Amino acid sequence: MKKALLITPMSKNIIQDDSYDYIGVDSGALLLMEAKIPMRFAVGDFDSMTEDEFQRLQGACQIIRHPVQKNETDSELAVSLCKKKGYDEIVLYGALSGRIDHTFANIRLLMYRYPHLVLLDDHQKITLLSKGEHVIKKAYTHVSFFALEDTIITLEGFTYPLYKEPITVKDIFCVSNSIVHEEAKVTLDIGKVLCIQSNVK
Repeated sequence: MKKALLITPMSKNIIQDDSYDYIGVDSGALLLMEAKIPMRFAVGDFDSMTEDEFQRLQGACQIIRHPVQKNETDSELAVSLCKKKGYDEIVLYGALSGRIDHTFANIRLLMYRYPHLVLLDDHQKITLLSKGEHVIKKAYTHVSFFALEDTIITLEGFTYPLYKEPITVKDIFCVSNSIVHEEAKVTLDIGKVLCIQSNVK
């Protein structure tokens, strides 16, 4: 399985995992260079870089440069390119930090365009769960679920369990749950939800 880890400018403590191909998103590519982590390519308009920094980057990897005035965000361009290159798993790191409009744009990419995208930062993770059974390991303190359409959800192994509970896009009572032991199970009879995991107090 081909896996891509996209490093955005808001990435802080970069995960090092040899099972991933590293992709620089705009000035996130500089963070990879500073960490001495090889990258497959870098994508963006690179408007936040100095000319000297961009020249250094050109010597480090393949560059896919886009104009500053464009309809897509740099993250969107990077995710789209990774899909075209056949990556099965795409993690957008730093996707939940910084400006709230960019964070919301990344969440909408997950909701409406790329359902297998993983949004990640140092303390939080967002994924999309569709109909079926899903096992979630206890890696975060809080786990919340928000329906994206009419959904029937069962939660097993959580502090607040549910059994075949109908939830709609208006409901927020599935916020701030937690996993009791090492893992828990989520079953969706119908529908789909955002699963938000967080270590933020």
